[in-house]
Amino acid sequence: MGGVRRRLLALAVLVGLAGAVHGLHERARTMRAAFPEDEDLLYLPPPEHLAWMSLGYREALADLIWVRALVFAGTHLTDDEIVWTDRYTEAITYLAPRFHRPYLWGGISAIYVGGKAVDRSMVERAIRIYRMGLAQFPESHELLYRLGMLLLHQVPITPGYTPEEIAEAKAEGARLIRKAAAFGADPLVRQYAASLIDDYAGRQLAIQFLRSQILEAEDEHLREMLRAKLAEIGGSEALDEVERLRRAFVAERDRAMPYVPEALWAIIRPDEGPFGPEATVATSSDSGR
Repeated sequence: MGGVRRRLLALAVLVGLAGAVHGLHERARTMRAAFPEDEDLLYLPPPEHLAWMSLGYREALADLIWVRALVFAGTHLTDDEIVWTDRYTEAITYLAPRFHRPYLWGGISAIYVGGKAVDRSMVERAIRIYRMGLAQFPESHELLYRLGMLLLHQVPITPGYTPEEIAEAKAEGARLIRKAAAFGADPLVRQYAASLIDDYAGRQLAIQFLRSQILEAEDEHLREMLRAKLAEIGGSEALDEVERLRRAFVAERDRAMPYVPEALWAIIRPDEGPFGPEATVATSSDSGR
């Protein structure tokens, strides 16, 4: 008799607990329905908290947050929420600083996602993200080019910058775009970089940059454009010198590894030799003639 009573009591307790759980579940659903649909996407703990929450799997957690960031930017971003791109980028790159893509995404999203008019705070946020990326990837032509374009073209048309700041930003932007070209950007970027030479580089720096690009360029159309630019600012002697160096460069490649493309040979060849951008180009002004 006592055993039956205990079983009935246990059953009654289970039924009561089930009813309580159901009631709490319904209450939780009601409370959640009152939240904005993107509340779970907007909430993100501070990066230092995420580090220990990852239990050592920092890169895995960074991947999950990266997916959330893409969903957030693609479906929930409004004018008032654009600051959250910065928080997502900070969290991801804190957990996985060698994750390259979020720096590119963060810099673009900080300005151009959403319909809000671009202001100085947005530009500065994008600049900071790109500089964070370049601290990890100093030779990334993608980061160099995007930051260069931002400084060269967006800063001058954004309210709040002084003429001195604009001039400084444009000069740095041109330098970064030339650097992007030197680190393997596509031919269009290299062509654009060459067009910036006159305004933002000294004559010798311009000659050295153009010469290094001619030596490595495999596209004949690009090479002709670079030759014309070099002849324009350096004269025929500078062009003759670079043609001599290019012939020597190709001959060296043909002797050592004729099956290797010229662009690859420029990277893997021994450092010794006259073909690096640091070599001096002889000009009439340099020789005193």
